Amino acid sequence: MDKHLLDRINIQHFPTTSSHQTYLMEVDGRFFEIGKDTAELLGYFKQHGCDEKAIEAYVQATKGRLRKEDITAFLESLGKKLSPESTREDKRKSFLYSRELIPAEALEKCSGLMKALFHPWVMSVVVALFLALDAVHFWTTYGEKSVQPRLDIYMVGALLLFFVFSSLFHEVGHAAACRHFGIGHGGIGFGLYINIPVFYTDVSKAWTLSRGQRCVVNVGGVYFQMWLMLPFLLASLWSDHPLCDYIILMTNLNFLITLNPFFKFDGYWLMTDALGVANLRKRGKEWLAYMWKKLRRRPTDVRPYLLSLSQGAKAALIVYTLVVNLFFAFYFFYLIPRFLIRFCQTFPERFDTLLRELAYRQMPDWGNLQQIILQLLFLSLIVYMIYKIVYPLCKRNNKQKTT
Repeated sequence: MDKHLLDRINIQHFPTTSSHQTYLMEVDGRFFEIGKDTAELLGYFKQHGCDEKAIEAYVQATKGRLRKEDITAFLESLGKKLSPESTREDKRKSFLYSRELIPAEALEKCSGLMKALFHPWVMSVVVALFLALDAVHFWTTYGEKSVQPRLDIYMVGALLLFFVFSSLFHEVGHAAACRHFGIGHGGIGFGLYINIPVFYTDVSKAWTLSRGQRCVVNVGGVYFQMWLMLPFLLASLWSDHPLCDYIILMTNLNFLITLNPFFKFDGYWLMTDALGVANLRKRGKEWLAYMWKKLRRRPTDVRPYLLSLSQGAKAALIVYTLVVNLFFAFYFFYLIPRFLIRFCQTFPERFDTLLRELAYRQMPDWGNLQQIILQLLFLSLIVYMIYKIVYPLCKRNNKQKTT
């Protein structure tokens, strides 16, 4: 391993619910959970270098517990994992497509001004006020009268603009929470997660915070959207304008989606920090593979990380793993195929209706046009998702054949 790379490695204690002592390794803004043995090994080589003499001295210091060949292989493997190519590969795994929209330098000016909003008393008052007004709104709007949809193209446009602004303000909340706890953040970007368009903020430095502080960073986006909703909730008490109702309804639905723990949205990271288990999905997959081998009475050399957790965290992660796998099976093997079947059944007729309206110079039916646009958008996202998954596999397969 390059000595300059070792010098850039920083190691600190990492609090988890595991019975094993764990550490956090940071290299150029990337963070990894490592064990005690790895932390001690890297700490030794950071101090003494990683040439052959240093490796031989470490073997002697550990009384031959590790062989020279094993240490050399580990350092080479770690060097490849920390290479720039591996960094780009990790980013591609997170998003099928990503692009930065607002650089960190520009975002810091705004997040620095708003970090005071995360004072505990301010947060408590705002959250309590939002919950009270939100409950009153839903009780008076949906509990006492039936609501008739009154959407037109202008209102849809206004809702779309508000949704984009609200989503960007959400990301500012994550950044401001980082500044409140004295750490930096990256910029705001746009990405495609599975087949879902999302905005994101690079808050990876939050791994250096305590679990409680990371939880605040996770909910920082929703908290900022609560601030944004207060004027609309107050206006809804005296106004019957449908735009307020739709904005409040849309934002509450957005909260449910954002805080769900199935996709890697805020809810996933909140559960990660609440349970004290990094890489929830990976740990769950390790346990499933382990249990599958046990059921088939196959040898299980590696004990899964999940079994080293406390009883409460272990039970919660087992339930989460089972539920999340059922959810993704439902999403990929029921919802998407059902959409494709319904698309084939309804889209030709809808499109034919649109063509006839245009041919007779009639104003297209807004409901029909809306369905056509939504169906085409969702179909294009599914096609792009399949392409981004299949193309790398085909490319890798061709490379293996040529070599």
